[in-house]
Amino acid sequence: MERMRQGLNGEMGILSIQEKCAFVRRQNRLMMLEGNTAVIFADSLSEDPDFENSRPAQTLFLYCLNRAAWAMPLRADVMKTLEEISPDARRKIGLDLVRGSALPPDLEQKIFGGREQTSDALYNATLEILTKNPEHIGAAEALLHMDFLLFRDPAVWLGKFRCPSGLADLWRCALFLHYAGRGRWADALPLWEQIPEERRNPYARVYAADNYILAGDADSGVKAYARALRQDGALYPVSLRLEALLSPTMPRPVLLARRKTAICLYSWNKGPVLWQTLRALARTDTGNSPIFVLLNGCTDDSLSRVLSLRDLFPGRTYKIINLPINIGAPAARNWLLHLPRVQACDYVAFMDDDVVMPKDWLIRYLTEMEKDPRNAVVGCKVVFPPNHAEAPVLQSLYYSVRTARAGLLRMGTGTPAENARDTGLYTFTRPCLHVMGCLHLLRVSALKEIGDFDIGFSPSQLDDVEHDLRTALTGRKIIYCGEVTCEHHQKSGAALAKNLIAAQAATGPVVGHDVKLLFKHLPNLKRLAGLADGV
Repeated sequence: MERMRQGLNGEMGILSIQEKCAFVRRQNRLMMLEGNTAVIFADSLSEDPDFENSRPAQTLFLYCLNRAAWAMPLRADVMKTLEEISPDARRKIGLDLVRGSALPPDLEQKIFGGREQTSDALYNATLEILTKNPEHIGAAEALLHMDFLLFRDPAVWLGKFRCPSGLADLWRCALFLHYAGRGRWADALPLWEQIPEERRNPYARVYAADNYILAGDADSGVKAYARALRQDGALYPVSLRLEALLSPTMPRPVLLARRKTAICLYSWNKGPVLWQTLRALARTDTGNSPIFVLLNGCTDDSLSRVLSLRDLFPGRTYKIINLPINIGAPAARNWLLHLPRVQACDYVAFMDDDVVMPKDWLIRYLTEMEKDPRNAVVGCKVVFPPNHAEAPVLQSLYYSVRTARAGLLRMGTGTPAENARDTGLYTFTRPCLHVMGCLHLLRVSALKEIGDFDIGFSPSQLDDVEHDLRTALTGRKIIYCGEVTCEHHQKSGAALAKNLIAAQAATGPVVGHDVKLLFKHLPNLKRLAGLADGV
């Protein structure tokens, strides 16, 4: 339990040096390694008592350290460690300048690692430091960090900042990564053109590629991805993205008629949102798929709202199940799955009551599902609703098992970093061990063998995770289809960042269902670790 509460640091703390190396390689294969994660990995490897005797660990340590430097070019502790390993005159000058204008330690800790990192008080205190000293690179870096989390425009203070001459290239890289990471290509690409070739590391090239494509220049994007891969062949997600661009999957609309899909929703007292979701569904290409809506003991106006939309689905089944009590999410799924009309279908699509999906979502899902009879689940890229003039925040991509050993089972994070934006890198298809259940397609024949969703995870959360793991243990495949992007209407933007930080500070990352998941799959930990290595 305590290891779960400590998150990534706690998990790595119980691993052997060999297991840590496997852990890092596995994570690097899943998602592009972001700066803070790279620092955690480097620290964990170097602090291991067997580090000095492990050449693979030393190699990975240096890789993670360089990745951290690429992602956070002004981070003093990373610069210092690299300087100690490989002295460089230019880096030494930059390090001295960065150290010379560091923030007070307590303020820096609150901004970059504390509970209050998105507070207006911290932002204003940092802005005051910059106002008094326009060359304070530490304040400028901190303001960029908070602007990213709060969706604020750095233009508010950039005119006050005077970058020290010895840090001009590093500052330009940091500012480029800030804009590029937000998908603000009109601000990012001019900066990219000013960055010297020797500063164009693989990490930055990936963001340049994303932004070229966002700007409509696919050719330059492909070239930048390819160049990044030539510099760093371990960027597996980049190789998948490049393959998707060069050999895109062609959707097969004919499958709407050839395969029968039941579309199922369940809801509890979210009438207005459910109404919006059903209207969004009606605008998509779903053929004659029957629609089943389960109202889970609703006491609001959900029933009347759902009834009013019947005419949006003419000529096909539109069935409403109005239960007198809320039976929870797993039981609601099972109720819908056991309807005879659903059992007679080839596939069943479950969607949450607060999503908006693209027009061709079901066609693309069916296209992926039909590629291999072992494919049992297909899910998508999930984002928070965009409400700013930049790329939306990623909510979930795909998951694998992060740790499965000695009484510890943890799933890998579903996004590469906090408040990471969907700049396009993860628009590809790949196998995984879990996709978010807010919009996913399941093969009915596989469901009949695997069984129901576990009501032990009532009222909600992790029932879809557990079911996907059980599915994978049978040898079937879970597929992430990043060509489909679903908007999941939960809190987003600055409010989201503040709420996540407050929740983690109050309760930690573990809940009771994590423990249930562990104990249910204790006999399967070794097999799950093997499956994780396979994706």
